[in-house]
Amino acid sequence: MLQLNNSFSKEFQQNLRLRIGSGLIVIILVTYAILELNDYHHRFQQDYHNAVAQLSQLQTVATQKQWPDRAAETQQLLTQLEARLWQANTKGLAQATFQKWFNDQVNLTKINNARLTVDPAIEVEHYSYLWQVTAQLEGQFESNKVNNLLLAIAQNIQMTVTERFDIFPSASNPKFTLIITAYFQKV
Repeated sequence: MLQLNNSFSKEFQQNLRLRIGSGLIVIILVTYAILELNDYHHRFQQDYHNAVAQLSQLQTVATQKQWPDRAAETQQLLTQLEARLWQANTKGLAQATFQKWFNDQVNLTKINNARLTVDPAIEVEHYSYLWQVTAQLEGQFESNKVNNLLLAIAQNIQMTVTERFDIFPSASNPKFTLIITAYFQKV
């Protein structure tokens, strides 16, 4: 080991190219370290300026006097929205209630060859007090009857969301598929 160290030391002293090459490597490594520190400094400064700007925005928002009014408006909108939700005691009742209502609308509008499928009620993610019931209707497309059905759905007091409506044109027998969802509040 000592002999290897001595030979390297001797070679380093005698070989100009080795000294220049080693010096360049050291310069490159030091330059790289300086540039990395500079980049870190700029990122840190940018993060600091972003945090100061966000703090300033929060302080401005916190000093606004409209928060009680906004809270009251939001509560009023929430109350209106909850009043439009369907009501049920159980998931089974939610499914049955929605199926009966939708089936009644289909019968009133006299949709031909109607096939109604209602999925079981499922809990809405992040809202444990809500159930979602989705129904799919397939039938023969007659524009006036389907328009009446869509109007009945839109005019219903309880909120119903149209997820999808497809028309499959055909010269002899056009068909349609309608998927709607109702949201039930647990009572």
